[in-house]
Amino acid sequence: MPTEELQHSRTTAPETTAGDDPLLRLQEASEPDDSIRFRTTTHADPITITGITVMCAKCSACRDWLVICDRRNQIFLRCRCAHEWHEPELSRADFEAMVGEGGQKYPSLDAVVRDAGYDGTLAGTYLPDDLDAGTCG
Repeated sequence: MPTEELQHSRTTAPETTAGDDPLLRLQEASEPDDSIRFRTTTHADPITITGITVMCAKCSACRDWLVICDRRNQIFLRCRCAHEWHEPELSRADFEAMVGEGGQKYPSLDAVVRDAGYDGTLAGTYLPDDLDAGTCG
């Protein structure tokens, strides 16, 4: 009789489906929903590194960048033509100097790229620094 009680009191592991990974579930549960995997900012002015102005290798643009800082503090630049590259000469301190106050939160880097116009749809376009001013610069 005691063995029957032990068998009934044991808990059973939940069934897993084909696409259900217990490790991913644990990771999602342990990370807060608003965890920051990257930060971005736009930078309308040219960026100069060691006296050389940064230029897009694909379209030759020299200003109006999306600057991305990932979790490992690596800095990436993205042009409006959708060309993106790691810029090892820029540091987290450089990124912090470019970041302004506040900002909007996005669920993914793809959403930032799309909403800010760095997905290639505005390739070759320079937007004015202040969109409310009504003048092109």
